[in-house]
Amino acid sequence: MDNGLTMKSLTTNSIFYLIYKSLNAIFPFFTGIYVTHVLLSDSIGEVEAARNLAQYFVILAYLGLPTYGLREISKVRKDRKELNKVYSELMIINTLSTFVFLIMYLILVFSVDSYRNNLILYLITGGSIALNFFNNSWLFEGLEEFRYVSIRNIAFKVISFVLLLLFVKKQSDYLIYALITICGTAGNYLLNIINTHKYVSLIFSDLNLLRHMKSIFFLVAVNLAIEIYSLVDVTMLSNMAQYKNVAFYTYGQKVQKILIQIINSFTMVLVPRISLYYKEKRYNEFNDSITKTLQAILLLSLPIIVGICFTSRYLLCEIYGDEYINSAYVLDILSFIIVISPVGYLLGSRALLVSGNEQKMIIPVGIGAIINVIGNYILIREYSEIGAALASLISESIIMIIYVSMGKKYLTLKKAALKNTALHILGSLLCMTIWLIACVLIIKSNLICTITQIIGSVFIYFIILFIFKEQMVLLMINRILKRR
Repeated sequence: MDNGLTMKSLTTNSIFYLIYKSLNAIFPFFTGIYVTHVLLSDSIGEVEAARNLAQYFVILAYLGLPTYGLREISKVRKDRKELNKVYSELMIINTLSTFVFLIMYLILVFSVDSYRNNLILYLITGGSIALNFFNNSWLFEGLEEFRYVSIRNIAFKVISFVLLLLFVKKQSDYLIYALITICGTAGNYLLNIINTHKYVSLIFSDLNLLRHMKSIFFLVAVNLAIEIYSLVDVTMLSNMAQYKNVAFYTYGQKVQKILIQIINSFTMVLVPRISLYYKEKRYNEFNDSITKTLQAILLLSLPIIVGICFTSRYLLCEIYGDEYINSAYVLDILSFIIVISPVGYLLGSRALLVSGNEQKMIIPVGIGAIINVIGNYILIREYSEIGAALASLISESIIMIIYVSMGKKYLTLKKAALKNTALHILGSLLCMTIWLIACVLIIKSNLICTITQIIGSVFIYFIILFIFKEQMVLLMINRILKRR
């Protein structure tokens, strides 16, 4: 009895996981468009600061389980008895950690005057910590149930957006806005718990929680350090600048997060499969998967960066209002992370994780976190949200360099294929850039110019890649044609 635990198509998984991660990022973007026209920038900044504080405790409560749990579930997916055991052990650990860090959060917000003065807001955002009691998304991702995860996510994102339109109507509704931001998470987690019995059973005998603790403690340190790149920016901005600067930074960052989650979905969907390849010593398939994913990352991320540099100022001012021009400058700087972070994530973090060397991940992310804090301290004082963006770019670049140098011993990339892809991208980007500049020089209307730039760039970029017979483009076209 396979209980639905058969090997899923990587192409299908990639599509559904892309939808899942894209919606997680796009939802805050669309809600942001609406709330910037309803709420004051100071109110938005205050909500983001409160959510930022709660997120530290959410990360601690996770204990690295979203990453570790995915890997461990993928390893035992073919053995129902061992699957039940691993799942039960991890859920018990999750429950204990969530209880501890929820209590710590409550003690903090009741003890600090600045938090206690807006206690209701901090209790609402703290709900995201309590919801972690029901978080077992790593089970479904480890089993490659990305179709279910994506459809469920779409439903609750739509519900949340409708609630936002119905109940956030005036400037004083920022508490309702804060509450709605966690509604999608609540629905997803609760539905997961309801559907868990189809795949696994919770047991309480013959368990060994301690066998997971070493890896979990390393991963919680790694995950906390990773999140510091984005969390500490907002934390330090809220203390060293004004709440409106937090809003400007956050809304530039939201767009970047949409794009980076789309790119990272190609690496995340690989984890269950490459974990299995590595365990079964199928190294050729392992290396082939890593190489093709790197090609996909470069093919998608590099034209996005070029496009952002030409269109961000017009688009963000149209979306959020002229007050948010600095968000465009933030986005321009953060856009380079769209390629830097996924490359480091794939060649470093993923390689170390599947090879059982997750303890080494603390080195690059720890160094990066320290550099980010120092960079923020120096740059925010002078440049506010722009300084925070620069600090993130510097730290992410250093992390990628360290990650790649550490991960290369566990994989062998197919250099000839990568070289061809790099040359094809370079030629396509050159043609795309010529088009973008020509539009600016010829078309006077900003709206028509931007629309023409975007549509024309996408068309030109992929047509040139097709003319060059780029392997990944031809492969995707063949797969699409075969499914028809």
